[in-house]
Amino acid sequence: MRIIALAVRISAGRDSHRHHTDNRKKTGMITAVTEFTVAAPAQGAFEDNFTASMRATLTDVPGLRNARLLRPRKGVHGYLAVLDFDDDAAFTAYTSSEAFRAAHADPAHSLSDDNRVTVFEAVMQV
Repeated sequence: MRIIALAVRISAGRDSHRHHTDNRKKTGMITAVTEFTVAAPAQGAFEDNFTASMRATLTDVPGLRNARLLRPRKGVHGYLAVLDFDDDAAFTAYTSSEAFRAAHADPAHSLSDDNRVTVFEAVMQV
């Protein structure tokens, strides 16, 4: 399994379009998105195993606002696991927690051919 991590930090103060900056409120929320490539024959088992793992490991994570697994639409094999955290401190605490270790030891990951992690910082939320 190969994991590629990319952190993206966008600050309203560094916006090249300064006239838009005044209308933005930085939320501090962190969203971690993991994209999984899963072959068609393994998709059902992947969904069952991964959602069970999410329910078992994410229910009591401090600062976790929302966690969801998104199924691809027709002809696409990439699933997205999306986790929204209150802030960077909550996300960082999660990555060193027992819940994180338990979630990533789960065999559901072995059903994917590849995955990629990207971390985003929310600039604005309505």
